[in-house]
Amino acid sequence: MFRKFALIWAIIILPLAVIMFGCGDDDPIGVGPIGGPDDTVSTEWDITVQTSGFEGADPPVTLQEVFFDSVSGHGWIVGNDGVILHTTDRGENWEPQDGGVASTLYSVYFVDENDGWAVGDGGTILHTEDGGALWEPQNSGITEQLRGLFFANTSDGWAVGKGGVIINTRDGGVQWDPQSSGTNVDLEAIDFAPPPPGEVVVDHGWAIGLNATIRRTTNGRSWTQQPPARGLNGDEPLYGVFFATENKGWIVGRLGPAIMNSSNGGQTWGESAAVAAESRMYDLFFLNAANGWAVGSKGAILHSPDGGAWVGIETEVTKGITTPLWGVAFIDATEGWVVGDAGVILHIKSIQ
Repeated sequence: MFRKFALIWAIIILPLAVIMFGCGDDDPIGVGPIGGPDDTVSTEWDITVQTSGFEGADPPVTLQEVFFDSVSGHGWIVGNDGVILHTTDRGENWEPQDGGVASTLYSVYFVDENDGWAVGDGGTILHTEDGGALWEPQNSGITEQLRGLFFANTSDGWAVGKGGVIINTRDGGVQWDPQSSGTNVDLEAIDFAPPPPGEVVVDHGWAIGLNATIRRTTNGRSWTQQPPARGLNGDEPLYGVFFATENKGWIVGRLGPAIMNSSNGGQTWGESAAVAAESRMYDLFFLNAANGWAVGSKGAILHSPDGGAWVGIETEVTKGITTPLWGVAFIDATEGWVVGDAGVILHIKSIQ
């Protein structure tokens, strides 16, 4: 995860001066709180644990990604062993859905409260037209693990995964076709920028992965290499990517204390200050130009309240969570969810 990345176009298409994001993969269990006394915000947010039904499971169940539809308020989580969870009441109750598979699902994406997709091991692609009451398999044409997923609308979508795989559909998944990424490096996440005002075609995208790999397309079909971000070693993984416009974007994955950003479509990258106690960041979510969230290893939860610096969020609840957190999604500026190892679901709500 983007892994984890999942954004709603109605939220994205706002005044976008400076935005931030992310996504993820795996990391050993860490210890210790995040941030320091001056970097921790503990009075603005209330964090509670919601029931996934997988707490204490043996073997443990990892929840890989969470997605919320801002219009309906419905949410979905995917994870190991084909787990799909669904809520219609902001997580007061999470109910299992049957995807018909036992393989791990890494990414989930909905374009509205009904039409959604999930991808995972063995080239698995699942599709629903009724909010997950019925999930049906689609033929990806591949057997490689799929890690990242993005849909521009009910027709146009992309998935990325192991061995540099990129596949694309133009008909909602009735047919998936391979695209040449130009690399055999594992790809972890994919994101496309919203089109400029007055345009509707979504064609500027980025796929990122291991070995500091960044691939770019300007037509939604052919992919070229971009230079690695400054300060990244050639063997460092990237786990998340988000672009607010064709020029402005962010990537995460390296160990703290920075989140990398670009103002020229990924040709060069700078760094945004962040405090993550040397955590590796796995997923990012953005609400507007001044409100971003990131999660990662060692139970790290970061918030950018101003579109600039990032601070650690720590409460009595999060002090007890030191395992990796893989996915984050917010429904509005006051309420969001984080998922991770051992069936963890955290509900974040503003108390201001």
